Amino acid sequence: MKKNLLVLAILSSAAFVFAQKKEKGNKDGGLPLTTTLSYVSADAKIEKFHTEEELKKLGKIELTNLYLERVKVLTEIIPFLALHTKPGATLKEIGIPETETNIKHMEKEVANKKNYLGAVNETLDDIIPFADKVNIIWSILLYEDIIKKAESEGTNR
Repeated sequence: MKKNLLVLAILSSAAFVFAQKKEKGNKDGGLPLTTTLSYVSADAKIEKFHTEEELKKLGKIELTNLYLERVKVLTEIIPFLALHTKPGATLKEIGIPETETNIKHMEKEVANKKNYLGAVNETLDDIIPFADKVNIIWSILLYEDIIKKAESEGTNR
C-alpha cells in the first residue's frame, strides 16, 4: 500500500513539474477548441488488463509499449479523480461551467499534458528496456491495479 502511494505521489509530482512547459504552436499556447471539452482524453483507458503469466510471455518491446500506455492513462486520470473518472467526460458532465476562463484552464492543461507525455514517452521508450523484465511486469501490474481501482471507485460514487 505504501509503495502504491509512493508511486502515485511520484507520478503526480512529475506530471506537475513537466506540465509547466508551454506548448509551441498557437500564439497563446492553447489548443483549438473542439466540440467536446475534456480534461481527460476519451482514449485514456485500458482495453485489456493482464495477468502476470500473460506478461511473462511477452518480450521487452511489447512490455515497454504496455508500460507506456499505462503511464499515459495514469497521467490523464489521476489529477482529475476527484472530479470524474470517466475518460472523455465533458466540462458539463463534470459539473464545470463552460466559461471562457474554465475553457482556457482546460486547454492549457491539455497542452501541458501533451508536452509532458511526449517528453516522458521519449525518455521511457529509450530507457525502460534496460529495466529487468520482472520489474517492468511488476510495474505494469501495479499500474493496472491503480487504474482498476480508479475505475471501480468512480462508479461507486
